[in-house]
Amino acid sequence: MAKTEVEIQAELIESINSTDQTLDTAQGPIPDLFIRPQAGQLALASAEAESLRTLFTLQFENAATDDEIQNALANYGSSPGEGVASRHVQHFLRFTKPSVDIVIPTGSLVSNSDSSLVYRVLNGGTLLASAADSYYNPSRNSYEIGLLVEATGIGASYDLPSGRITNIVTPVPGIDTTENRVKSTGGLDKESTASQSSRLKNSLKGINLGAPGGIQSRILNAFPESVSDVVVIQPFEKEFTRLITGPALDVYVIGLAIEPATQTVTAINGQTVIPLDSKPAYSITSVSVNNVVLTSGYFLVKDSSFEYGYSLQASELLIMSIPLLAGDIVVIKYEYNKILSSIYTDVLDSGNEFLFNTNILMRSPFQVSPIISGTIKALASFSTNEVEENINTFLATNFTFTVFTEIVFPEVIRQRLITEVSGVQTFRMTEFRRNTGSLSTIEPMSFARNEVSIYDAALINIRIAR
Repeated sequence: MAKTEVEIQAELIESINSTDQTLDTAQGPIPDLFIRPQAGQLALASAEAESLRTLFTLQFENAATDDEIQNALANYGSSPGEGVASRHVQHFLRFTKPSVDIVIPTGSLVSNSDSSLVYRVLNGGTLLASAADSYYNPSRNSYEIGLLVEATGIGASYDLPSGRITNIVTPVPGIDTTENRVKSTGGLDKESTASQSSRLKNSLKGINLGAPGGIQSRILNAFPESVSDVVVIQPFEKEFTRLITGPALDVYVIGLAIEPATQTVTAINGQTVIPLDSKPAYSITSVSVNNVVLTSGYFLVKDSSFEYGYSLQASELLIMSIPLLAGDIVVIKYEYNKILSSIYTDVLDSGNEFLFNTNILMRSPFQVSPIISGTIKALASFSTNEVEENINTFLATNFTFTVFTEIVFPEVIRQRLITEVSGVQTFRMTEFRRNTGSLSTIEPMSFARNEVSIYDAALINIRIAR
């Protein structure tokens, strides 16, 4: 501990008195010219020495400045997370058939109803009058085009639900209205100093790229905004299920970076299966055959196999209900999770840095959903709708994992729901289990090292009673 000026003065007085008790240390030239000036300088030196000592321990955040932490991160090839802007596909609609081309320029702005959250069109588009029928959506009786937009600011506050972004800030002639049919996602706030300090500690604990700890640390440092947790599965572990012929690792990442992809295919006669190039696929946005947009007759088959499911080598397929003809031009617009390919390209695509040319497969975790049933007695001061909304928010937060979790106990969730959720008086639980692999009606939910929980409201059956 650094010594204060008062403590140093006391030590100097004691030292002088032990040498010559006739000297006056209370007043006069000795305290005025020696004790007090020296005590001040020695106190500063003591504080600097303590700061240096702390900087060379894993408690460095108690002494390091923001600049010192950022400089230390730079030594490990990392930098503070600057935050991420939300993205989504925004639809621009016209309710009458266009007679001239309608252009939505890059940079056009849309917002929520009070214009407090604004989004910018990243890549403009044109609704062609000559091919108006290909833009027609019979379910909405509108001619429309979907374009990728990005928030003008960073942070999770821009992650608005579907149907909330309906205001056209930049007038677009020919467009009647706009709407987001999916939630805007990916918004993250600027990384805090505490988070930077925590990542720096992890960097010090594992920097060998050939070891699981080093790989995990490198990924978390490279993508602090998009990746919340990483687990590395080795061949001797039960979760490792693919066949290999040499050193290998499966790297599971909790993270999402949804990006649009467009794939054009020239069909062969009778073709019904089209493999998708960008993986793992998230959802199909639209499919057109010879410039005619299909409203049905196709579906996405995701690869959920234990060997390569949810990975960069997954077999993601678009299945057509009606066989295609030779020469048909099929344009597929879909979304995929780009975070896996980004990690592989930026972090892992350097085989000479890894021990023994290790075969590394990037994967998203296997998903498990909770089944929860029961009866809740609500407080009289809360409406049934309020309590139901509060319960859904609580369960969605706790059962959409952002870190890999081994087990969740039913009694812990029951007690937390009673104590933490507004409007809940009692909760009688009748069902609490995984949607797969469960043995009892009520049991702790155990998760493998490569599994995460994904909340599904359809599997929650909680009745609100008075």
